[in-house]
Amino acid sequence: MESAVNKLEAMFQKAESDLNYIEQKLEFEIRKRHPDSPPSQEDPVKLLEQLSAAKLRYKSLSAQLEKITVEQKESIASIQSTLANTMKMVQQLQQHTDLKLLPLSEEEQTSLQQLEYKV
Repeated sequence: MESAVNKLEAMFQKAESDLNYIEQKLEFEIRKRHPDSPPSQEDPVKLLEQLSAAKLRYKSLSAQLEKITVEQKESIASIQSTLANTMKMVQQLQQHTDLKLLPLSEEEQTSLQQLEYKV
């Protein structure tokens, strides 16, 4: 999941870079073709304003993506911590109530080790 977020982040950064390039290219072409006044059919100022608005939208989306990434990591850490604590409590309850403890399966042991490692 984290790799998908990183890919999205990279895509947004590339899109922002592309938009900057397009904006510079447009400005150059407008100045080159229309040094005095633009033709009535094309309004380069409007094009640049739209491009600027698109850049702001990408920056906003990129900031939102970063916020989501941080919140996602915090949520995962919280869930792992809660799950590890719950497993410990269940084991303690089993010991205190003299319940026969069933051995953990290999998959359960691996999961428990991963949780303990991350917490």
